[in-house]
Amino acid sequence: MAPTFKSGFVLVAGVGVAASTLALAVPAAAASGKTTLSAGNGTVGVNQVLTATYVAYDATTSCDDEPGSISFDFQYGNGNDLGTIDGTCTPVSNGSYTPVATWTATMNWTPTASGNVNLSVNVIEPLIGGSPVTLGQASKRVSIAPGQQTSAPSKVQNLKVTGVSTNAVSLNWNAPSSSGGSPISGYIVKWTGPTSGQITVQATNANVGTLSAGSAYTFSVSAANAQGWSDWVSVTQNTANAPTPPPTQQQVLDGPMWTGGGPKVKSGQWRTFNNTSNLDTNAGREAQLSAINRSSTLKSVTFRYDGDNAQVKAVLKPGAKSGSFTLREFSPALPGFTAMSMTKVIKVVK
Repeated sequence: MAPTFKSGFVLVAGVGVAASTLALAVPAAAASGKTTLSAGNGTVGVNQVLTATYVAYDATTSCDDEPGSISFDFQYGNGNDLGTIDGTCTPVSNGSYTPVATWTATMNWTPTASGNVNLSVNVIEPLIGGSPVTLGQASKRVSIAPGQQTSAPSKVQNLKVTGVSTNAVSLNWNAPSSSGGSPISGYIVKWTGPTSGQITVQATNANVGTLSAGSAYTFSVSAANAQGWSDWVSVTQNTANAPTPPPTQQQVLDGPMWTGGGPKVKSGQWRTFNNTSNLDTNAGREAQLSAINRSSTLKSVTFRYDGDNAQVKAVLKPGAKSGSFTLREFSPALPGFTAMSMTKVIKVVK
């Protein structure tokens, strides 16, 4: 009787054996699949991703049929090793039995030199109890362009002073003509003079405060990027002088002028000064009168105004024949004028 064939199995000598089990016992032969390498032209210093694939020719090979992982050995130039990556297997269909499988691996590569370079990949299968087998190989020649060279920025442009006060100076400048191939990260502003300091700003202007009035300062600005600082650009500026306080004038007193006679008064009688204009100061204020340093023989000293005249009356104590006091004229301080005081000794007689 002839052998009977059923889907997925082969009957041999009356024993059913799964086809996938038979594939496990037989390792893949060298060059038993298709290997591809995907890589493009690049630039020095710019990372790119290399992608390698291996598709098995054997229709009986599935993701579960290989005795070990399939790996991809990436190289560039004349045998320079980039590294070995285990492949990821992807079945072609979602059925319970996969007739064909694809392995994929990716490798990051950052070129370090420009020119034409050969990239290659070897697909390797390790065997149980034997040496690894090379299943396939692929290569691709790519062109690498020189990378952009970076450096510190060039100097800032048109540094100038835009404002001055007694304790602050405002500055403005233009960005460098060249960033050095790297973004400008900020600007350093420093100053020297009676005081010194440094700040960092992002904009192309700065206001430097806490300076000394009426003093010379040198302000310097530098641009910065990831590579360093540019050369400094400087400008010198004096801060404004502190405002001068208004001049303080001395008040002037003419002093009291007696109506006849010298500085002597009789006890108990009113003595009249001339018109009180004699008591006016050049600050436009009339002086105040008081008696100080009175002798022990004086009972009292009194002042009064009679019309435009000022009068004084001194009284001796009983039994006293004479005495004295100091007549004080005083005008307090006014805006722009100092306080003023003058004195005159007055004799009191019986």
